[in-house]
Amino acid sequence: MGCAGAMASGKRTATAPMSTRVRWGCVAVLAYPLVEIALAVLVASIIGWWWVFMALVVFLALGLGIVRYALSATGQAWSAAMTALRTPTGERLEITATGESSPVAPAVPATTSLLVPAGLLIAVPGFLTTAIGLVLLLPPVRGRIAARIERAMRRGMGPMTQAD
Repeated sequence: MGCAGAMASGKRTATAPMSTRVRWGCVAVLAYPLVEIALAVLVASIIGWWWVFMALVVFLALGLGIVRYALSATGQAWSAAMTALRTPTGERLEITATGESSPVAPAVPATTSLLVPAGLLIAVPGFLTTAIGLVLLLPPVRGRIAARIERAMRRGMGPMTQAD
C-alpha cells in the first residue's frame, strides 16, 4: 500500500505493513512543500518578496541553461566514449574523420550526465532544491556520485565484464 493508500485508510492491514522507507518517503513528500514555503518566507523577510521572485526566475533560467548545456555535453561524452579505443599501452585514442587517431582526454559520461538533474533541481522553484542542485554542480560531488554509479553498474553486470 502506498503513501496515499495508507493515509486514506487510516490503518495498516496485516498483509501489507508499511516499511520504514515508505514512511520516511511519505514524510518527505508531505514536508517538502512546507520546508520550501518556510525557506521562501525566511528569505523574503530578509530581502523582500520582489527579490525572492526575481531570484526564482533567475534560478529557473540558470537551471534550464545548465540542462541545455548538459544534454549537449552528455551526447558528446557518450559519443567520445563509444569511439574511444585503447592502445596496447593503455593510451586512449579517438578515430577522427580522416582515419587518423589522436589521444583524447576521456570525459566520463556519468559525470556529465549528472549535470541534467543538477540543472533540473536548480530550475525547480524553491531554495532547498536550488541549493541541492548547486551542490550537485560541484565536480568533486559529481565525481563521487559517478564513481558510485559505475561501481553499482559493474556489480550488476557480474562476471561478464572485461578486465581493462
